[in-house]
Order: sequence, then structure tokens, then C-alpha cells
Amino acid sequence: MDLSVVVPTYREALNLRELVERLCAGFAESGIEGEILVVDDNSNDGTEELCAQLAASHPVRLFVRRTERGLATAVIHGMRQATGRVFLCMDADLSHPPESVPELYRAVASGACEIAIGSRYVEGGSVEEGWGLFRWLNSKVATSLARGLTKVKDPMGGFFAIRREVFLNAPPLAPLGYKILLELLAKCPKARAKEIPIEFKDRKFGESKLNLKQQLLYLRHLRWLYQFRYPVLSEIFQYGLVGLTGLAVDLLAFSFLYRIFLVHHLASRAASFVVAATWNWAWNRRITFEGARSRARLPQWAGFLLVSAVGFLLNWGIYYLLTTRSAFFLSAKELALVCGVVAGFAFNYLGARLLVFGRSVVAKAAGRTAPEPEPQSLVGK
Repeated sequence: MDLSVVVPTYREALNLRELVERLCAGFAESGIEGEILVVDDNSNDGTEELCAQLAASHPVRLFVRRTERGLATAVIHGMRQATGRVFLCMDADLSHPPESVPELYRAVASGACEIAIGSRYVEGGSVEEGWGLFRWLNSKVATSLARGLTKVKDPMGGFFAIRREVFLNAPPLAPLGYKILLELLAKCPKARAKEIPIEFKDRKFGESKLNLKQQLLYLRHLRWLYQFRYPVLSEIFQYGLVGLTGLAVDLLAFSFLYRIFLVHHLASRAASFVVAATWNWAWNRRITFEGARSRARLPQWAGFLLVSAVGFLLNWGIYYLLTTRSAFFLSAKELALVCGVVAGFAFNYLGARLLVFGRSVVAKAAGRTAPEPEPQSLVGK
């Protein structure tokens, strides 16, 4: 088989017939031996009956997932069942032009690239009028957030062809939500990618599945991918981000105790330190070092308080030494403060990493895998 087109669906029965017919017309005109794999998330909208009808005269296979949901995992399931030398993923809603499928296929089959992407944002690409400012802005922001993972201009579209071997030899895949293309680009950075201009259209029938839940899943997915590509930097960034929120908690707790309850400022400072350190421990346990959640809380919390206290003393001590022993830092106290903060942060991070939470867990992102396909009802096999 030359080409396997994987089409994930959920309540897309109204679009499927036209999509299949246009795809098959492209196969015939281009001399491509192709198959269409529809992976449906139990739509109960007539998709199974329609695919049974289409399979009688078109190379259509249907896989129905009864319990699992998600566009990206549906694509993975479809590609695991595909027989083509090239795999292609596209939406069922006719927003991706079926007539561009042969061009994407040829780009991969000819060896010009290993991943061919239908792109809205390269020269010659476009979006149908009436797309709306919000959707355009949403797409651009999502693309900007992924800039550290790929240089591709349109990694969000989900219309792409990929060489079979690249998919099969990719590191473990575990996408969240919709962005299977971004997952592959991030985990296969050596695969040569080429963007081919397309006109992206509004869906013909049905409703968009993009909602707030999918946007939140995208942010979680980004976090996993950055952990995979930049494990140490991601861990340090998350630790620092938690520390910034802890600073806000520290200030609020101190002001609350000192200003409202009139507690002595030294006692307020000690109490606010414990509150902020506890906050940092809880969120680092949940986010930065998530694999450490299985360990006993009390000794871990006590160890984190101790490390934080030593880090605070180191911070203050370096500031004190620099401003009392150096004429330069005496006149540049802000720089001395920064040196103290950096030293304290480095000690806190390393202490938490090595002494409190143990082995780094960012590598878990590399080991996450999409579950194996569940038993499916098949049409056209």
C-alpha cells in the first residue's frame, strides 16, 4: 500500500461521505494505492453504518473505540493499524483540503522530507475568510508557545504525512488532546520537515471540538514535551516558578500576621517562612517532582523546610559578606542581593533535588506512552 490516510472522528458522519469520495478521486488521479482508516470515538451518529456502505466500494476501514477518547490517541491507534509506506493524518470536517493529499504524499515518498505538513502560515498558505480574530489569535498564541520545540510555522494544523519508519521508530508517544503533529515534531527532531501551503477552510457540518478543556490539555501537553526535550532546564524553570508563587505567599502571610494580628515582626517572619516553604514543598511535590508523591509526606516536608532554611541563611550570608567586605558591593547592594538570591536558589534546588525529592522525574515524560488499542469493532478489514 502506498498511502494510509488516518481520519479521527467524533460525530462527523455528515462530512465523511464527501471526504472519502474526494480522497478516492485524488488517489485515482494521482495513481496512488491508498486506504482510508476512520478511527471513531463511539459517535453513535451513523458513522458505523455509513462506513459499512462506503467500504463496499471504497478502501475504507473503520475502527471504533468504545471507551477511550481523544483525537491524538485516535491517530496513533490508526497508524498502528495502517499498512501504507506513508501515513497521513487529516481532520474529518473538510477543513483540510483532500486535493492536497497527493502533494503531501509525494513530498514524503520522493524523499524530499520525512514529514510533510499542510501549512496555513507559509507563503501561499491561507485561511478562509470569516475565520475570526479569536481563532486566529488562539492559533498564533499556541504556535508561539511551541517555538522552543520546533521551527515549523504551523505545527498546530494536524494535516501531515509522515514516513512509516519515522512513526514506528519514534520515542514513546503520549499526546494529550489534539496535537499529535507537535508530539511527533518534538520527539523526532532529526526528521526533515517540509511545509506545503494549503487553504484552511471552516468545517462544513457539525461543531468544533476545540474548547477550554482542550486548551488546558494543550498546556499540559506542552509541559510534557518541554520536559522531554529539556529535562533539566524544565525542572529548574518549574522550581523557580513555584518559588515565585511562594514569594507572594510569604509576603501575604507576613503582612497578615504583622499588620492585622500585630504579631512581632520576627515571629511573623518566621511563621511566614514556614507557610511559604510549605506551599513550595506542596507544589514542587505535585508539579516539579511529581514522582515523589508516593513518598511519606512528613519527613519530606521537614527535609524541605531544613533545606529552605539553609538556603535562606546562605542567601543572607552572601549578601552580608559581600556588602561588609567589598567596597564595590557596598555601593552596589542590589547586585549583592542578586548574588545572594542566585546562590540561595541554587542550593535550594539542588538540596530539594538530591536530598528531599530524590531522583528527577522529568524523564517520566519520555516514558509516557499512549495505551495500546482497545478491542474494536471493524468495518472493511
